[in-house]
Amino acid sequence: MSTWNNPDWASQNPEIDAEHKKLNQMVSSLAAVVKNDSGLGLSTEAVAILIERMKLHFGLEECSAARIDPESHAILHEDHANLLALLMQVKDSMDRRDGDEANRRLQAFIAALAKHDSEIDIPLFRMMADTVAQTP
Repeated sequence: MSTWNNPDWASQNPEIDAEHKKLNQMVSSLAAVVKNDSGLGLSTEAVAILIERMKLHFGLEECSAARIDPESHAILHEDHANLLALLMQVKDSMDRRDGDEANRRLQAFIAALAKHDSEIDIPLFRMMADTVAQTP
């Protein structure tokens, strides 16, 4: 989850970089809450907040990509939809109070998010930074 703490992965967009760091902190916090859920419903509230924050973040990324490369926008949109679906599965498990399943699904989401960061976001943001740098 520490991908975005590495300066080599900076997007050249401080707003997006700050968002990535914040979202990774939120995911780490959610993992801790799910693992130690006391039955007070905190994990359900935390995942709902993360879902809304992810939706906003994904919209920001997709708008940035759309301005530079429509194909990248389409790739981002599809992968973001898949990530949100995985996160909704976490929420559904929590709603059913199935902590073991919620934890398994959360781990699957975290793995998919790490793959998204390394295989989609990092190359895309590098391309976007190069495009912006080449623009007179």
